Amino acid sequence: MDYQKILTDILQANVDAGREVGAQVCLMKDGKLLADVCVGNMGPGLEDRPVQSDTLFPVFSTGKAFFSTAALRMVERGELELDMPVREIWPEFACNGKENVTVRHIFMHRSGVCVRPYYREIAEINDWNLMRSRVEQHEAKFPPGTATRYQTVNYGWLLGELMMRRDPAKRDLRTIIQEEALQFSEPREIWFGVDDEAAAKTVTLVEYEFPEGIPADPPPWDYELSLIMNTDSIRRDCLPGFNCIASARGMAAHFDALLQGKILQKSTIDAACVDISKPGDIASHGLGYAVFDNGRRFGHGGYGGSFAGCDRETGISYGYTRVKMGPGPFHDQLMALIAPGAEAVEVDLKTGQRIN
Repeated sequence: MDYQKILTDILQANVDAGREVGAQVCLMKDGKLLADVCVGNMGPGLEDRPVQSDTLFPVFSTGKAFFSTAALRMVERGELELDMPVREIWPEFACNGKENVTVRHIFMHRSGVCVRPYYREIAEINDWNLMRSRVEQHEAKFPPGTATRYQTVNYGWLLGELMMRRDPAKRDLRTIIQEEALQFSEPREIWFGVDDEAAAKTVTLVEYEFPEGIPADPPPWDYELSLIMNTDSIRRDCLPGFNCIASARGMAAHFDALLQGKILQKSTIDAACVDISKPGDIASHGLGYAVFDNGRRFGHGGYGGSFAGCDRETGISYGYTRVKMGPGPFHDQLMALIAPGAEAVEVDLKTGQRIN
């Protein structure tokens, strides 16, 4: 199957129709590229710069996957123990119904800490201690361990605080993630805090067009995530619950390295892909990763439509990035294209919808 041509046709048609501004998709298997597609431009103010393979995109919560990989390395060494109560690591957290939260509950989005912390201005988000203190005072919205509900941006402060407190070397969080997760795959195009060179390669996002409009007094986060991630100070910080910046190629390479056993043991991935969600749960997570098809696929998606992951049966890893935030059919199109036994997927290039 000519993945390169099929995916180029789909994404270029999306640009031509105004559904995309700029985007990448990459497929890898056993260290080899199956497709590396780049279309469109880098967004407002950068329209004269075409998207290239090493162009970087804010991918929001897609980065939770790489962050979780780093934490799972610490689990393998016994530095994080899944069934240890969080209160034994982080005593201040044990309040407002959270006294019995375990490390496993944090990984699996079962802590009940699922309401995002407030901020008065974007600059407050850069203050780790301030935002961590707001998260630790949150009330559990259900008895911990009884349901799965996505912890949103909180995941970064929740898991990150545990990692730093349990790290024997007392590394900062950016260093932990780099050394435990990001150094094992090439190209290294995943960032939690860009430097000058990476910042110059990063797109400007186009915000989602809210059909219902924006309220006069909107709640924090809901209507300005693109504004937040277009802010230079946020891009340069390490806030792994939401501020990952990456290329599709870099993300696909990470999952390819996972499948090749270069980062985590197979037994760890097997355990991470067990989904214990129940009907009515708002999210479906294993240990940090979102899991699909009974664990055949795992990865994560982010605000605005980016996603990355792999299919354990076919051995194909994938990453997708975009400039224009919003929903669309591309995820389902790609999953159909790379599914076991898949044949070429026909797509109506005018509507972007799958035909067969």
